[in-house]
Amino acid sequence: MFAKSKRLWATAAVAAALWAGGGPAAAEDGLRLEWVFQGQFAGFIVADAKGYYKAEGVDLDLRPAGPDLKPASTVATGTDTFGVGHPNQVISARSNGVPLVTVLQFGQKSATTYISRKEKGIERVQDMPGHSVGLWFGGDEHEFHAMMNAAGVDKSDVNVISQGFEIVNWLRDEYDVMQVTRYNELNLVHYEGIGPDQLNFLDPEDYGVALISGGIFVNEKTIAERPDVIQGFVNATMRGWQDAFADPKAAAEIVLKYNSELDLKGQIDQIKSMRSLSCAGPTLDGKFGYSDAAAWETSQKVLIDAKLLDSAIDLGKAYSNAYFDAAPDKYKQVNCP
Repeated sequence: MFAKSKRLWATAAVAAALWAGGGPAAAEDGLRLEWVFQGQFAGFIVADAKGYYKAEGVDLDLRPAGPDLKPASTVATGTDTFGVGHPNQVISARSNGVPLVTVLQFGQKSATTYISRKEKGIERVQDMPGHSVGLWFGGDEHEFHAMMNAAGVDKSDVNVISQGFEIVNWLRDEYDVMQVTRYNELNLVHYEGIGPDQLNFLDPEDYGVALISGGIFVNEKTIAERPDVIQGFVNATMRGWQDAFADPKAAAEIVLKYNSELDLKGQIDQIKSMRSLSCAGPTLDGKFGYSDAAAWETSQKVLIDAKLLDSAIDLGKAYSNAYFDAAPDKYKQVNCP
């Protein structure tokens, strides 16, 4: 799963100051993931295992994260060169003076969706009044609030519950709708014998408010001083995801070498779910890794409407497609069944 709390910049002033100072020096370039080694990060793991980063002249160290270790903060301070994160995180950082820039956007859907059992009769957000929804707080709740706004549903008509990092309470029917990541909790629900045909889905894309998911960001200092390293990293990463999506089983077997506590089927399913997150928008036009301006504008609007931003930032400085443009064309298409 991804780190659930995204109240990112309570210490923004400290992060900005450390970034300005250049941060600690590192012998190799670190890529800070959003969680432990698992199929969610298969593209990076495959690229590392197959030597793609070394072939591009990048001495890369893959580094896990957790609830109290945020890629945006570690990249801002210079502890890591690269971080995995979402556009809304980059926008929040830049609004607080921390100059992060996304250089590769592999996720083209929201990482989350919202599910209920069909017998609840919740086919649209407009059906939510009188029902309950479990959400992750700390920033993750704003997407569903935006969905309610788009559907004309008043927040007071819905019982919003702070859910834990598991699915047990929803299985016990303690709330009607549950927020899930498409690559983790949703798969766990299916493993409990509850298939897609038994569920109704409320997808943020259907309401025009999706906070699209994973990308790679760096700080402006790295862009200014080491553009060749960024390009090599982007090339190798695109290649790694291309391989992972083409053969999820082979990729999952590689992931297990990095984390032996995982099971093969779960990682295959997770990689397939990551493929579904990528196979939308620009990817379907043969532009895997491309940042779409409209998706960034949507993310910023959700943040503004939630009063998480005082004013809009210049999104043209928050992401760059220059590295995608310069990457070999053969890496820009992935297997989207």
